[in-house]
Amino acid sequence: MFENSEISEEFKLKDGRVVLIKRLSIEDYEKNNNYEFAHNWLNQVNKYLLGEFEKEDLQQNKDYFYNKLSNKAEDLMIGAIYNQRIIASAGVSVNLKLIKMKHVGNWGISMHPDFQNQGLGAKILKIIEDIAKERGLKRLEADFFEGNEVAEHLYVRKLGYEIEGRRKYAALLKDGTYVDKIIMGKIIDKSLEKK
Repeated sequence: MFENSEISEEFKLKDGRVVLIKRLSIEDYEKNNNYEFAHNWLNQVNKYLLGEFEKEDLQQNKDYFYNKLSNKAEDLMIGAIYNQRIIASAGVSVNLKLIKMKHVGNWGISMHPDFQNQGLGAKILKIIEDIAKERGLKRLEADFFEGNEVAEHLYVRKLGYEIEGRRKYAALLKDGTYVDKIIMGKIIDKSLEKK
């Protein structure tokens, strides 16, 4: 589905910095120890991510991630590069083996703290939506942890995703508190919307 999805464009952030948005590959992560660099900043923002990205898990996380990057049919990874460093990544996945679900894409996004609130997240997710539409997907789904106000603002208020539910006590944070996972979705094929 995503094999021939290529993207490469420059994007100017609100503060004037220019980043390159492109489809990411293993080679991008191998250059300049980018995987290790990204793993480090992912650990800084992991309160809102499913994974912890601890140093001792680096190789295991890297192996899993590179496997996803290799699966170009079902997984698409787009990211932003600044000064030869990966500072954002977003992926969309489709399970082509489940016939009843192959019209649905699941996505996630993460961004280096120094590049948040610059318009980059909205731009990357718009690119993902456009590619998903081109590939015939009808619906996109994602989730975020309760309390992530930046995510809720971007996804729901700016990009039009609808909150569809909540999984209570879905995650246990390092501080011992539980948070709910907010489930959201968006119909990207307007012909499916009820009138």
